[in-house]
Amino acid sequence: MAPDRDIRRPAQLDRPADAAASFREVRDGLSDAVIAAGPPPVPVLGPPWQLRQADPDSGDPALIAEWMSLPHVDRFWDQAWPAGRWAAALRGQLAGECTRPCVASYEGIPLAYLELYRTARDVVGRHYPAHAHDLGVHIAIGPPDDIGRGHGRALVRAVVAGLFAADRRCARVLADPDATHAVARRMFTAAGFSLMQESDLGHKRAALLVADRHPVLRST
Repeated sequence: MAPDRDIRRPAQLDRPADAAASFREVRDGLSDAVIAAGPPPVPVLGPPWQLRQADPDSGDPALIAEWMSLPHVDRFWDQAWPAGRWAAALRGQLAGECTRPCVASYEGIPLAYLELYRTARDVVGRHYPAHAHDLGVHIAIGPPDDIGRGHGRALVRAVVAGLFAADRRCARVLADPDATHAVARRMFTAAGFSLMQESDLGHKRAALLVADRHPVLRST
């Protein structure tokens, strides 16, 4: 069944002064269908992967802060914040309906930070015909030794399949890496995404890559 189309009314972006909420989140002028869709699900992944919601009151903010300070992550995320600021950012995301921050592990060892989000509640939803149940994913592989080993594409495939299973009305998953981030673009393409367009999101020029439900499920 196709998801409800998002008919949007004029909206303004909420751009807080601190990190307690995402400046990307659209809070006003949302359609009833978008509101009814609710926050993104956190899917259950099969071995060797584990995915859990990040906990601002645990060691997660320190772990994420460590990863974000690494050159290969900081170059494109530009969020090399201290742990306290990350704790506030996680709390802000969890208090809203747009984004769910997560930590992914491979065979029990933390590997990546992810943000799962409803694209119709995000600034990216203004740049393509977003549906209420569309989902998006941001991913940062933390440990440098795990770069280039195929973990990223395998994780993305597992997450996308898990999202489709968790929300049966989601017909597509979007990724919006920086248009110049060749490694991320290759990772998503290898995981079954295709380029829809490039768009200026304000804070970056992004490559909008999309994975449709049926092609992805057929290839897993």
